[in-house]
Amino acid sequence: MPPRFKDFEAELDRKREEERHGRKERPERGEPGERPSWRDRDRRNDLSPHGEGRTSHGKPQPQLNRYQEAQAAKALKEQLEGLFADKDEDALARAILTAGDRAATQAAVDQYIEERGTLPSDPTLLEKALDCRRDKTMRTVVADIGTHLAEMAPVHRKVLLLKMKTRARTSFDRKVTAAISELLVEYGADG
Repeated sequence: MPPRFKDFEAELDRKREEERHGRKERPERGEPGERPSWRDRDRRNDLSPHGEGRTSHGKPQPQLNRYQEAQAAKALKEQLEGLFADKDEDALARAILTAGDRAATQAAVDQYIEERGTLPSDPTLLEKALDCRRDKTMRTVVADIGTHLAEMAPVHRKVLLLKMKTRARTSFDRKVTAAISELLVEYGADG
């Protein structure tokens, strides 16, 4: 079968290019029509400074496993929180969270309310504060929960509402039970 005109034209162009610029040697390729193997392509990509796991200088980055990455992120977060945190408020909140019994919880919540006025929107702290004994303090805790409940995640809201529902059954103070009942009706957890 005779070669086609298009093939002749491509061959002439290739010869003309060789005469002008010299023959290009391709060490990774054998004959002119041969493709590089996948192994050669992968090797070339691994040596490229643009590949995955490379810095801008072409050197490989140190590989961290997920645990090390999580630990590094946690340490960075703690450093940033330590930089911007209010030390007194953290100590007061920690006292509430680490209180062992109801009397210690009552004392810690009273001290926090005395020094800060209102409780923060931390759901675990608010849940722990519901364990206080005095009805006067309980009224303040329920009022603070009512102010923060709308902006909480649904999971935390549900936990607090269930705990307040239980607390309303065990409280003898009508003001506390009324405030809790209002919140339960408002958020549809009165059933």
